[in-house]
Amino acid sequence: MPFAITWEDGGVYKRFTGVVSFQEYSRSQELVLGDVRTDSLHYVINDFLAVEGYSLTTDQVKYVAAVNLGASITNPHLQIAYVTKDLRVIAMLRLAAVFSSFKLRNFSTLEEARA
Repeated sequence: MPFAITWEDGGVYKRFTGVVSFQEYSRSQELVLGDVRTDSLHYVINDFLAVEGYSLTTDQVKYVAAVNLGASITNPHLQIAYVTKDLRVIAMLRLAAVFSSFKLRNFSTLEEARA
């Protein structure tokens, strides 16, 4: 499994490794946003620093962004952070941000995202 989810006090840390597929990213999203604890979360950090690649199409990126809609209604204050220096992932995030109901922010280090 190319991701690990850690529930923290007030948030969730998701660490991705290797090549991330749409199905894997979508599953990580379902595990967090489908959990009853999501309504009280303050943040989700998606750490892509160890990602070697990803396989998401434009339509899949739109779908992933649309899944956020339900969570944004029940928890509109949830902050979503991505940690990556990979320009391909940053381009994907910019596309997702157009369709996401949450503001998506990218950071180059985990420390910056946590701050």
